Amino acid sequence: MDVILLLVSIPAIGFGIYWYFIHIPNYYGYKSSDGKKLSKYLPAKKLLELCNHPNPDIWIIDVREEEYYLLGHIPTAKTFPHHLVEDWYPEIPTNKQLIIYCDLSLKSQNVILFLQQKGYTQMINWGKYKRWKFEEEVVESAVY
Repeated sequence: MDVILLLVSIPAIGFGIYWYFIHIPNYYGYKSSDGKKLSKYLPAKKLLELCNHPNPDIWIIDVREEEYYLLGHIPTAKTFPHHLVEDWYPEIPTNKQLIIYCDLSLKSQNVILFLQQKGYTQMINWGKYKRWKFEEEVVESAVY
């Protein structure tokens, strides 16, 4: 019985991993209704320029879980974990422009859709954190 369960489980797990990483839609570059002007920051080099010369009207938001943020994130990014979006969204003024990223682009897309329902209109899905090829910022604790 255990052998049969093992033989059935291995292909099922393999197919699940394949489906999750290959067939998850990539929402990289998605823009909310007024987010088009943020498109210039889609190339990582342009986002690096923004990090080096921050604009107080543009927030970079990391929606990955806090432990991933602590291990490394885009400089100047604020951590707002996706699973706590209902708790933290009132802390962000609706007039801010938001560049949102996560580990697969799906979490950031879900956050964008939620924020759109709450009246936010200036957002872009920057996509996957692994697109960042420059020096990361590492911290010991994060406040959100």
